[in-house]
Amino acid sequence: MSILDKFALNDKVAIVTGAGRSIGRGIALAFAEAGADVVCTARTESEIESVASEIRNLGRKAIAVPCDVCEADQVELMVKRAAEEFGRIDILVNNAGAGYLKPALETSQRAWEYQIRLNLTGAFLCGKAAAKVMLQQKSGSIINISSRSGDQPAVGMIAYGVSKAGMNHLTRTMAFELAPHVRVNCISPGAIWTETSAETLEPAKDRIIRGTPLQRMGTPEDIALAAIYLASPASDWVTGKILEVDGGIYGQIFKPG
Repeated sequence: MSILDKFALNDKVAIVTGAGRSIGRGIALAFAEAGADVVCTARTESEIESVASEIRNLGRKAIAVPCDVCEADQVELMVKRAAEEFGRIDILVNNAGAGYLKPALETSQRAWEYQIRLNLTGAFLCGKAAAKVMLQQKSGSIINISSRSGDQPAVGMIAYGVSKAGMNHLTRTMAFELAPHVRVNCISPGAIWTETSAETLEPAKDRIIRGTPLQRMGTPEDIALAAIYLASPASDWVTGKILEVDGGIYGQIFKPG
């Protein structure tokens, strides 16, 4: 095996949550190009079926499984279908999530609980279900998609930031509990320009770029390439880590608008 072969995902089976758009779509397609078969899951069936179709056009196998990651029974069924369809689960990417622009004093209990449940509880439920399969096969990689907001104050997005801080702790704890057979790592993106983030980031775009050493916004591909590394044999001695992919902006307080 050459050194570059260690970055391949040939015949691996990956589950990607929130795979219908933006970062999730980018990761799902990148995994397919790296040789993996992919289970695309999200709540909107038409979106994940479209991504699954793109993957099949790349010559890899893919299925679209609608699932609300907040619901434990749906998560269990999604993981069960993935294991039955492909015979194993090698990779899980916990990407499903959402955040809303609301300062603390204007954040309702409903909005708070929804973001915690989707961003954090969803990752816990999916990680727990997939880990059971991975432990049986004595191998696997779980990758959580966090945010710089999990380490630094996200002014105006308190629920989102708290949920991502929880995801960072979830990553470190599960890494210890699931070792040595299952690795658990986390990607902490900076400002990523997507169709869903544009509305939030547009007012601050110029300021963010000026404050980023690499002088540009991130793309879904930037995150997908990091995910390939953490999913592949190239990172076999890496677990419990938060990989910052942010253009060097880490350490600055994010304040949208």
